[in-house]
Amino acid sequence: MLRTLGIMVGLSNFASNATFTVLVLYAVGPDSALDLSGLGYSVLLATIAVGSVIGSLLAHRIERTLGRARSFALAIPATSLLIWIPAITTSPVVIGVVFILGGAAMAVWNVISISLRQSITPGRLLGRVNSAFRLLAWGTLPLGAAAGGIIADTLGLQAVFMIMGTLTLLLFAGLFVLTDRNIDASEKQQLDPLASEPAPAQQ
Repeated sequence: MLRTLGIMVGLSNFASNATFTVLVLYAVGPDSALDLSGLGYSVLLATIAVGSVIGSLLAHRIERTLGRARSFALAIPATSLLIWIPAITTSPVVIGVVFILGGAAMAVWNVISISLRQSITPGRLLGRVNSAFRLLAWGTLPLGAAAGGIIADTLGLQAVFMIMGTLTLLLFAGLFVLTDRNIDASEKQQLDPLASEPAPAQQ
């Protein structure tokens, strides 16, 4: 469960940072696709923050209504669309709306996944697990930035959004592990680590 979550976090951050590394070239300036000013670009990026605030406020209600597995399943396509959208339209308004949706989805993902990670990790290993996740989450950022630059230079800016948006769909593979049944079993095992072990033989 933890390994799956870690891989999914690394893959998501790799793809998103590849996208946002080159987004400014696609969005700002008279020769860009979106023709935004510096201020307009700032407002566009702020829509993600707005979505993140909304998602963090609604995360508990969404989790309670849908369950964690379905919440993860809905967050993945919303995140993919956030990365894909600049390749589909050059309307800043449409992109901003999708950014709000994607920001909300990422916040919901973070709230649920981090809470899950902490609940299934033994207390003595929390520091190690957190550092491993930090390595995967932050270590993939420069790799994504480098990949985004190489793809943009080779295939063009739109190709970055299309390739990375498609790449994030691989996150669906993790849902074969992140089922409600597996999640509940992992939490139960952490609460009662001896539950699945046989009782000691009577002397």
